[in-house]
Amino acid sequence: GDVVFIDCRNGYSHVTEDDLWSLRWCHFYGISMPDIYAKYRERGGKAVFHPDDAGAIEGILSGLYDLASSSDYVRDMRINEKLNELLTILMEQSWHQEVAAASKKRMELNEIKRYLDENYGRKVSLEDLANKFFVSKCYLSRIFKDSYGFTVNKYILFKRITEAKRLLRFSAKNVDEIADSVGMNDANYFSRMFRKVEGMSPSEYRKRW
Repeated sequence: GDVVFIDCRNGYSHVTEDDLWSLRWCHFYGISMPDIYAKYRERGGKAVFHPDDAGAIEGILSGLYDLASSSDYVRDMRINEKLNELLTILMEQSWHQEVAAASKKRMELNEIKRYLDENYGRKVSLEDLANKFFVSKCYLSRIFKDSYGFTVNKYILFKRITEAKRLLRFSAKNVDEIADSVGMNDANYFSRMFRKVEGMSPSEYRKRW
């Protein structure tokens, strides 16, 4: 009763043990299949799953076999219709809300984190970030801290300090210029935050390197 997805572009073999089982299969491929399968996995679908109603899937497969051996003049269109029906029922029966919710959360966080990695040098407020990604500030704060162990603001600060350390080591920019480069236009505030994170001033850090 299990359903198994196999990438037909790769080599494949299978064996059974003492408890023999039969295999019914449908081999098809189309230009949109990678995107469809990606969506299936995003919804919580797995490469192997046990459907609630295997009979419905078996019925569609039987219909496909009958069509494939028929002389129907619109056979290919009917096969395409059956394949879409098969994909639809697989999507429905493989739906795992908890897995899909976790996947959606990871996707949201990856997009947010990528945005911060690329824009930490600009002024980024929690409110602006929440509006950009269509989530509430409370939700954003909670899932970000739950996933990464620190707040959005602290992550931005660490990114800025990390870049500041690189500039202190490998550039001739002064402290004011570095503060501006990493999005902290106030040199005094930058120095305070740098000391808070690194335990020393920017000038002391530069001397050590």
